[in-house]
Amino acid sequence: MKWRNWGRTQSCNPVARARPRSEEDIRAVISEAAAAGRHVKVVGAGHSFTDIACTDGVLVSLDRYNRVLGVDREAGTVTVEAGISIKRLNEELARVGLAMSNLGDIAYQSIAGAISTATHGTGIHLGNLATFVTHLTLVCADGSTLRCSPEADERLFGAAQVGLGALGVISTVTLKCEPAFNLHAREEGADLDEVLGSLDAHIADNEHFEFFWFPHSSVVHMKRNNRTERGPTPPRRWKAFKSEIIMSNLAFGLVSRYGRARPERIPSLMRNVIASGIGRMQKVDRSDHIYASPRLVRFSEMEYAIPRQHAREAIEKVRAMIDERDLKVNFPVEVRFVAADDILLSPAHGRETCYIAVHMYRGMDYEPYFRGVEEIMMSFDGRPHWGKLHFRDAASLSKTYPRWDDFIDVRDKLDPDGLFRNTYLDRVLGPPGG
Repeated sequence: MKWRNWGRTQSCNPVARARPRSEEDIRAVISEAAAAGRHVKVVGAGHSFTDIACTDGVLVSLDRYNRVLGVDREAGTVTVEAGISIKRLNEELARVGLAMSNLGDIAYQSIAGAISTATHGTGIHLGNLATFVTHLTLVCADGSTLRCSPEADERLFGAAQVGLGALGVISTVTLKCEPAFNLHAREEGADLDEVLGSLDAHIADNEHFEFFWFPHSSVVHMKRNNRTERGPTPPRRWKAFKSEIIMSNLAFGLVSRYGRARPERIPSLMRNVIASGIGRMQKVDRSDHIYASPRLVRFSEMEYAIPRQHAREAIEKVRAMIDERDLKVNFPVEVRFVAADDILLSPAHGRETCYIAVHMYRGMDYEPYFRGVEEIMMSFDGRPHWGKLHFRDAASLSKTYPRWDDFIDVRDKLDPDGLFRNTYLDRVLGPPGG
């Protein structure tokens, strides 16, 4: 019965597994688990790096509960079962001429898992994926079904949008969409200091802007995506395969594996092999094809959300910390930007946000690096991504969320006996009624 997440950073041994096909099946799973005194946790694609999905009770996968239930063209919404993958959602939307306004770069996540952990893309005028939720339904600990919307109960809805799996099992989700559109993608190498010096201009001049900085060098891989009326002009299949699979995944994986075996060579590998291989690329394609990219190299990741205005200083401090502590970092640092929102436990709550993500190749000791980065991010009132590794607890996290108590009150009312609790939630939220 052993389960492991995608990054191989977490595993657990549930006493039972369930794959419901209907809301009635979900209620039955919850009822049987409660009667047996077992906890219930839902897992999507397992792309969270924390133990948020781990349990010693019943592990529920919604991968069979994955249909599109309805499209409202006039309202511009789609209603889906919670287990649908983002990739399949995109394909279904494209068939009816619709698209999500923004997405992250991983398409195999389930929609429920993505919104529950505040997964995000980039674009300072666009929020994380949970901000596109207009309604959702929860199957609660007592087996009842609760429809959540801002009109019915603003506080409940704000808690359920990013609920961490602590409130119940998400059954259906209604998402705001828009007419399908194409994006013009431009990628190129640049100098870190030059990018940081013109950061505000890059953010303002592009609908979607992000960059990857390669530690031990001054090189960044800069990405800019903007809407266009032009038709798709994707590169030839071989060119795309070479760029996205061979270079970005297979070759990078081999270099990362070599760096794990010979960590003293990592600075040279980052400067002379990885960073030097960045070239220019342009293409126009359907929006979801631009947003998503394949991820074949496994890694550990931590990501922090800080106020946008501190982005440059934070990145400079991370660079200095790596040098001062002589850390051997063989993965780029990813930097993205999102709009403020009012979701209770969204890391972007109440402020325009810069997300800074750090990674280490699988099997390498990430803790000294991640702890050093976390110390820096906390000095800027940083909030960790709920699905990425971090070392915080409820006592620390509660200080940075203005509506923390509202969320805890909703959780304690919906799950007073802790049916949906686990070790992770007890750490970051505290136990129910605690």
